[in-house]
Amino acid sequence: MYDFRRCKLCGQTAAKPRYRLKQMTLHVCADCGFHFIDALDEFPEDLTDGSPLTAAASRYIESRLPQNARQLARALEFVHAHTALAGRQCLDIGAGAGQFPAMLREAGAVAYGVEPQQVFRDFAREQFQVDLRRERIEDPYWREGFAGHFDVVTLWDTLEHVNFPAETLQAASEVLKPGGFLFLDTPSRSAWFYRASEWSYRLSRGRSPMLLNSLYSPRPYRHKQIFTADQLENLLRRCGLAPARRSFSQRSGNKLVVAARKGQAGT
Repeated sequence: MYDFRRCKLCGQTAAKPRYRLKQMTLHVCADCGFHFIDALDEFPEDLTDGSPLTAAASRYIESRLPQNARQLARALEFVHAHTALAGRQCLDIGAGAGQFPAMLREAGAVAYGVEPQQVFRDFAREQFQVDLRRERIEDPYWREGFAGHFDVVTLWDTLEHVNFPAETLQAASEVLKPGGFLFLDTPSRSAWFYRASEWSYRLSRGRSPMLLNSLYSPRPYRHKQIFTADQLENLLRRCGLAPARRSFSQRSGNKLVVAARKGQAGT
């Protein structure tokens, strides 16, 4: 049982419940100001466990592909602005239906992917002929078997979903080659609607949390934490990753989009 007084970002036992929502409580760290909810996903040991791909699930995933393709095309442009892809070893963490690994492959990269949900792994195999791995990036399969292996690691709309983001980014850094690039996007806690939701909660004494109940969820694979730009940059640096560029996503103005580079050996 995790003690949610322990901040998932800085590790200090300084987090306190601040926003009591419908099915969860949003904790805030008194030391670093990190926001996270009191819920964690459970991962069964059986790697075959999960919901199989049904016809209904396949139709739903297919309906989301055009919108996702537009977003991921911009993500690919962001990667191309920093590094070439032809012949590079690339890993997409939180690969979903396998679209981005397929796009990396089309760009000439050797593409790998991590996706814990079986329904998406099945779809990726059928639709894109992409084999995604169930093992999370923190697993020895990656940390020991692929240490210093990848030129590029990506986490699109992923870091807000994982149980322990500091451990996830540290593991992602470990599988990067020195000089390799990490790219990610994640919701920004500086977005106006987040700040407005906090104000509304406080002014109404909890009766009107506005969007806080939809920005977070205790359900599996939903949002568990949201970063400020400074918190994310500090975490990247702790993991040996120097931000090369920080900007807001053009698609909404409410995303942090980051490119970071792993330090060269001996630096």
